[in-house]
Amino acid sequence: MKIINYPDGRKIVTKQVKSNNVDHRLTENKTEAERLRDSMIKRNMGMQFENDVSKSCDFYREKELADIYKRPTPIKVVKMSKTKKGMIEEAYFQEKSTTDYVGIYKGKYIDFECKETIHDTVPYHMIREQQFRHLELITKLGGNGFFLVSFKKVQEVYLMPATIILEEIRTKKHPGFKREFFQEHGVFVKRSFLPPYLLLDAIDEAFFN
Repeated sequence: MKIINYPDGRKIVTKQVKSNNVDHRLTENKTEAERLRDSMIKRNMGMQFENDVSKSCDFYREKELADIYKRPTPIKVVKMSKTKKGMIEEAYFQEKSTTDYVGIYKGKYIDFECKETIHDTVPYHMIREQQFRHLELITKLGGNGFFLVSFKKVQEVYLMPATIILEEIRTKKHPGFKREFFQEHGVFVKRSFLPPYLLLDAIDEAFFN
């Protein structure tokens, strides 16, 4: 309690509010509303990014410049709806997915994975083991494998050849990849109206120049 004495003789009693130094960035300290918000962000992470990448691939296919498409996720259907025709009621992923997009461009096999982060670093755990092994084989066989990484906060997208990422993971020089690493070793992917991303320009710079 705190008493304020005014010159005219009035006294006002106020309650002191304790300082709250709780760090709400930590999961254990977040309110239920903050956790729901973060959960929603995580579920939607990368959806708009991949949608724009798919639109870019569709544009190039229509122009007959490249045939790149999103790889379908293999699922096993367990139960179909008895009342709604064609509706799946129960299914599960049949196997672990590898990369997001595959195709062909200038006679070369194209294979890449999209990643999006709200942070300034791409940690190792974002690159799953099966993706590492898959892209390792693709590069050994002469295909063009790469990562397409979106840094959401700064609205920057980079194309990083898989060979560079895989070598860094093998040597384990650091716990992840900072944005500066992509700026130094990757190719900046420019935005456009149509296509949303000048993806082929970036592929040309990374693999064909």
